[in-house]
Amino acid sequence: MNKNVVIDAIRERRTVREFTNDPVPRDALERWLEAACWAPNHRLTEPWRFLVLNQGGTARASIGDMARDYAFELGRDLPDAKRNRVADAARDEVLESPAFMYVYALPGDSEEISRENYAAVCCAVQNFQLAAYSEGYAVGWSTGKLTRLPGLRETIGADPEWQMVGALFAGKAVRRPRAQRQEMGNVTSWL
Repeated sequence: MNKNVVIDAIRERRTVREFTNDPVPRDALERWLEAACWAPNHRLTEPWRFLVLNQGGTARASIGDMARDYAFELGRDLPDAKRNRVADAARDEVLESPAFMYVYALPGDSEEISRENYAAVCCAVQNFQLAAYSEGYAVGWSTGKLTRLPGLRETIGADPEWQMVGALFAGKAVRRPRAQRQEMGNVTSWL
């Protein structure tokens, strides 16, 4: 095995939200979700919950409509034409993404365990992204407006106690963005 394969994947994987129309096969999603579930989790709580919204399904359509309504409401200070474009774009992103899901963390019996669970689910999301990348796909992880839609939990059946970790989009990237990071010495102290 190439010694740098994991490091290369970590450096090359980027968040993407613009995808081709190529579908994501269900068996690919299942492999990536299984990889996600191998994330480290203290006490083996396995605190992740993935709610996959099938393309063309009623749940996805409902979330698309909710995204449009929410974006429209948030854009109340925009001119009407722009407000409608922004709202339509929010809906279309949900409806047109080849794969779309919500990820939640289960609460723990204490604040400490809840924090550990949230961190474990973030690791699971990274595993999901790296697994998708290894098969030529890309993932966008959003913690923005789509995670704050009024009525979201009720629409998708998420338990009120679960903590939102994010919305994931997946598919074949139209283009892969490049990124840079600052030098390790700028963020590391050796004591």
